[in-house]
Amino acid sequence: MKTTLKLAIAIAIAVLCSNVSAQTIKLAHINLDELIVSMSEYDSATVKLQREEKGLLQELELLNVERNRKIEDYSKNQAVWTELVKQSRAEEIQSMNQRIEMFQQQAQESLQQMQGELMQPILEKANKAIEAVAKEQGITYVLSGNPQILIYKAVGTVDLLPAAKKHLGINK
Repeated sequence: MKTTLKLAIAIAIAVLCSNVSAQTIKLAHINLDELIVSMSEYDSATVKLQREEKGLLQELELLNVERNRKIEDYSKNQAVWTELVKQSRAEEIQSMNQRIEMFQQQAQESLQQMQGELMQPILEKANKAIEAVAKEQGITYVLSGNPQILIYKAVGTVDLLPAAKKHLGINK
């Protein structure tokens, strides 16, 4: 997949270069992840997300404690219970297992949705800053500077990260 992605990017660049040969092309790169992580909004979003995750984990722990108590009670008392009581208690435990599994799935979905909602405005702000800086510097195309995606980076190419951070007022 990496090879296919690299090939697609290389072909896209070649096509773009051949289609706009009349104008001067100025390329730049930026590591968007690094820019986002350096934004103060990212820190506050991360804190909110961690707080929500902590609350969900506490609720999950309470459910697990309740289930474990029922399992322990079942193990201790099954010898003296009638078949009907054993069946009823086993069904309770099975029901608890299903509730826990459903809670875990819903909690994960809820966290993913919350992360999307918190990160969307941050991503939009970062993209606007990149666009503004690129326009200021006369950049034609901005490529991802993510080391996992970048195919080749020539010496002397424009790195927009410092300018985007300055545009956003980030000093770190």
